Amino acid sequence: MTVLLIEDNNGLATAAAQALAAVRLRLDWRRDFESAYDLAIDLQTDLIVTNRTLPDGDGLDFLHQLRSAGSTTPVLMISARSTIGDRVAALDGGADDYLVKPFAFDEFVARCRALLRRPRTFEREPLRYGALVLRPDSYELTVGGNPLGITRREGQLLVALLHRQGRVCTRTYLEGALYDPGTAVSPNALDTCVSRLRSLLAGVKANVDLKTVRGVGYALVEKTRP
Repeated sequence: MTVLLIEDNNGLATAAAQALAAVRLRLDWRRDFESAYDLAIDLQTDLIVTNRTLPDGDGLDFLHQLRSAGSTTPVLMISARSTIGDRVAALDGGADDYLVKPFAFDEFVARCRALLRRPRTFEREPLRYGALVLRPDSYELTVGGNPLGITRREGQLLVALLHRQGRVCTRTYLEGALYDPGTAVSPNALDTCVSRLRSLLAGVKANVDLKTVRGVGYALVEKTRP
């Protein structure tokens, strides 16, 4: 899973990268809001950690831009500002958590992992592809208007695939969507889940294929008409 850090302090960014790497989280680092924006709205970013104040702007304004653009990616705001008013402004402005500097990196990692585990309850707009319609907050799936029962794990997998519909999803990305960072996962756990979901979709007219991309991962693609 990928964490985007927006921070202009070299030492903090280096320490954060080391702490996240220890729990198998990848870090993309940007020093300002302008250079971070495209990554921040990219569906491949799973968590955003941003400073409240950077030379090119205010983190609250940046958050407003993200949410206005439809981004539902969790955001952890970090700042030396420690008043209740500062915390409330950040949380009301679209942040999901707030951490005051200086902080212990054990707590920083724990908060990141908690946000990555948390369902995006505010992401309620159905995801549509082919004949599939999936509610990401409840994993309610319909195919051609007919309900199809799936497990929570299958729902998590399908959400991850639908977020990158038509594109190849790496094994690392999919495992990150299904399992907590640092959790021991058997080598074939993902393949078993994919196989179950593929069997379900094969039994209905979903108009999609769940393809295996050897050595890389999987892709959910629309069936081409003859």
